[in-house]
Amino acid sequence: MGRGVPAHVHAEAVLSALLEARPAGLTIAQLMSATERTRAQVHTGLAHLRKVAAAKCLPPVTWDKRWGYRMLDDAPEVWIGYEQAFFETVHHRVANFIAGTLLPHQKKTPNDPYIRTVMAQMGAIESTLQLLANLE
Repeated sequence: MGRGVPAHVHAEAVLSALLEARPAGLTIAQLMSATERTRAQVHTGLAHLRKVAAAKCLPPVTWDKRWGYRMLDDAPEVWIGYEQAFFETVHHRVANFIAGTLLPHQKKTPNDPYIRTVMAQMGAIESTLQLLANLE
């Protein structure tokens, strides 16, 4: 496959491979083999597929260490597990950004209205992500 192939072409190949493998999943290496595409092309296809899945009435694309990438029609527990793992990852990144960048800024200029607003908003974002990651 040459350079410049549109993302939707890679997405169609990835979709075909994932639907054929159901209910099992496929690793990146297996997707590369099944679609005859490079790692980057598979990632491009996955990203595009995730963007258009709902519009095409497709199930969400999920990933986990055990199964790899999957598209399951009726598996809310799988979807929720993937979503919670995503929220946990984003929460971790936000918490590190607050601790490593925003707090030092706040210590240098504690009365700056900009940093006070940013800290208030980022605190709300962090707590929301933590709640979503641990929702039962």
